[in-house]
Amino acid sequence: MKINHHNLPEHALGGQRRLTSFHFGQPGVGKKIYLQAGLHADELPGMLVLHYLKRLLCQAERHDEIQGEIIVVPVANPPGVAQVLLNSGIGRFDLVSGNNFNRDFPDLAQLARNRLQPQSFSNIADYRQYIRHAMVAALNDLPASTEVAALRQQLLLLACDADIVLDLHCDDQAILHMYADPAYREQVETLARFMDIGTVLLSQDSGGGSFDEACGLPWHRLAASQSEWNQFAPGCMAVTLELRGQQDVSHALASADAERLYRYLQYCGVITGEAPKVPERETVMLPFAAGEIVRAPASGILLLLRQPGDWVEANEIVAEIIDPLTDTVTAVYAQAGGLIYASRRAPFVTLGAEIAKIAGKTPYEGGGGLAA
Repeated sequence: MKINHHNLPEHALGGQRRLTSFHFGQPGVGKKIYLQAGLHADELPGMLVLHYLKRLLCQAERHDEIQGEIIVVPVANPPGVAQVLLNSGIGRFDLVSGNNFNRDFPDLAQLARNRLQPQSFSNIADYRQYIRHAMVAALNDLPASTEVAALRQQLLLLACDADIVLDLHCDDQAILHMYADPAYREQVETLARFMDIGTVLLSQDSGGGSFDEACGLPWHRLAASQSEWNQFAPGCMAVTLELRGQQDVSHALASADAERLYRYLQYCGVITGEAPKVPERETVMLPFAAGEIVRAPASGILLLLRQPGDWVEANEIVAEIIDPLTDTVTAVYAQAGGLIYASRRAPFVTLGAEIAKIAGKTPYEGGGGLAA
């Protein structure tokens, strides 16, 4: 294992931070797979999972069983980890700008386009190498005006030339689920089966500039700009794995998830040995555009009537909000219905607060809104 430390520009006097990445295998040999956790720095389950995965990968390395390149970044957001107020981490939003740490990543298609010339390729390997070199060169020339901008730049430098990118997150309280590009539907279903994930939300461009889409979406955009490149499949399957809820941090869960990831890496061929069989399980693929964020129509004490994992009908009551001053009970309804895959954990809400996330089967106007 090789450990690299990437210094970030000093945000304030005497406070320089660094990003740490762990490298297994040999660059340029076989597939490259990139895994990170903690981009939302208050989401800890993925950090613990990668702690366990590193142990497994070190053991495989000692037995000379790694035949690809694997990069692991267990703490992808050092600035966010340092944001603590009254003993509580505030790792979703940058307290300097107020921006979500997992939004507004650079558009690699736009950055790389000026370095690319219309040309034909005899094989997909040459095509992908050409695009990846342009992406890396463009990122290296990108000025980093803030510590967070430099962090985004460095994360993309580590990941943009990978074949597979796995960004580990979690929700407030939730079932296992995943966000993925529909162009990789079959491969995504395989990953979901290995990870025991029963729900996948499909979207190619959700509109927020998230890390996974910053890695995967440029391939679609560049192919659309050059008709002769449409014959090639995109070069990066980038997904967001949502590992349940923020409180789901335990040795048992993390070690089991790490072992599932390890078996998936074996299946991908970056770890030697007989490839494990794809587990049998049903996976529901739902369009992100059919998604709904249920918000509080009033302030008060929140009582969830339905929980993550429940299917609900359109206009069904999913929660109640009680105002103990007026004794008013306000019903909270699902607009379109579907599967509740995440919900709020805190039992108090203010007006407009997020209560639940629901994924339906049929896209509708206004569906698929991003959470803050």
